[in-house]
Amino acid sequence: MPVRTPCREETLNNPDSGSAPALPTAGNGIIAWYYTSVAAFMAPSGIQSVLLAYLLAIELQQPAERFGFTQMLGQLPALLLLMVGGWLADRVDARRVLIGIQALGMLMPLGLAAALALGRIGEGLVLAYALAWGVVSAFALPARDGMLNRVAGGAVQKVVTVAIGMQFGTQMLGQALAGQAGAWGPVGILIAQALLLALGVFAASRLPAQRPTAPEGPRPSPLREIGGGFAVLFADPTIRATFLLLVGMGVFFAGVMVVLIPLAIRDLHGGGSRDIAQGLIAFGLGTLTMIAVLIRRGGVATPGRALCVSQFGGCAALLPMALDIPQWGFNACVFAWGMGGGLAMSMSRTLLQENAPASHRSRVMAAFSVASIGGAPVGSLMMGLAIGALGARQAVLIPVAGVLAVTLAVMATHPIWRVRSAGR
Repeated sequence: MPVRTPCREETLNNPDSGSAPALPTAGNGIIAWYYTSVAAFMAPSGIQSVLLAYLLAIELQQPAERFGFTQMLGQLPALLLLMVGGWLADRVDARRVLIGIQALGMLMPLGLAAALALGRIGEGLVLAYALAWGVVSAFALPARDGMLNRVAGGAVQKVVTVAIGMQFGTQMLGQALAGQAGAWGPVGILIAQALLLALGVFAASRLPAQRPTAPEGPRPSPLREIGGGFAVLFADPTIRATFLLLVGMGVFFAGVMVVLIPLAIRDLHGGGSRDIAQGLIAFGLGTLTMIAVLIRRGGVATPGRALCVSQFGGCAALLPMALDIPQWGFNACVFAWGMGGGLAMSMSRTLLQENAPASHRSRVMAAFSVASIGGAPVGSLMMGLAIGALGARQAVLIPVAGVLAVTLAVMATHPIWRVRSAGR
């Protein structure tokens, strides 16, 4: 399962006057354009997640091993370039980065749509589509996240909460739209993806320009700044334990999302694009359900314990997939697994925010994001090979065993079970 890039605090100057500009508030309409920008990126992201699986598994009928390898390659750009995207957004106008990268992102779905219309689709072109989206994500996510504090004014917590809900909600809408590829044809879906990205370009153009303040004295190299964040990850026992759990999730659970779900739906249930979309949407619904429960409860007193419980719960939710269950039962398992993912996402961020030193918090969160998604390419390849060797049903036992082993090892070597949340 994948982890969202953390918001970056920035000190901003007005390039014309040299003084700090007044922060816009939700009442002046700026925040509406920010939410539109979020929606106009996450809906295409949902389209991509379903359409890529549909093209590879249904249209091209890739075997499991090659399907997992292709998904792995598509995840590499985000892993390799995410920190570069954050570094760039910290040093230039993040709004221009967002406008430029989304405008470039429109070219790939339009090119793929043209190839499909001409009957010239092939694995190489679909892989290029996956790689291009990885590059767009690596630069767009840090740029937009870095603008949140500016557009939120004094309502940061509210804006963060609404943005997360909109992120999952619009992503599911995009997945539902892509689920119609079998009925409508993928060409129309790709054109819709490009139009949504065009809306994102317009929304970003309505956001305020910004420029980071020039640092006093020589600025450390990007590698040294990143290294400082990684050093804190391993220095603090609570942060280190959280890091190890999330790496385990990335290696063993990411492949379930992008490889096992589409192939199980194809091979075990004879499904198409709509069924793949339903499976992925079930995960998002589970995540949103858990977030709503946590908001209603007002938080958890022992986030470390809750994080460990989320790992056990996720494994328990996946186990029935090894049995001969109907498709509705498969989707129910994915929904329950998504609830565990929502708990893990909330608790891991809580542990980091409360335990990372203020002087390194942004770097810790950025380094943590890169480290946590590092297992996704490995997990995708591993899952594809496992399904090819064991079949979709038995292959699910590998991520379950892996996550259980990592969780038990962390609990045996770190006191994370007893860590309490600040102020509770």
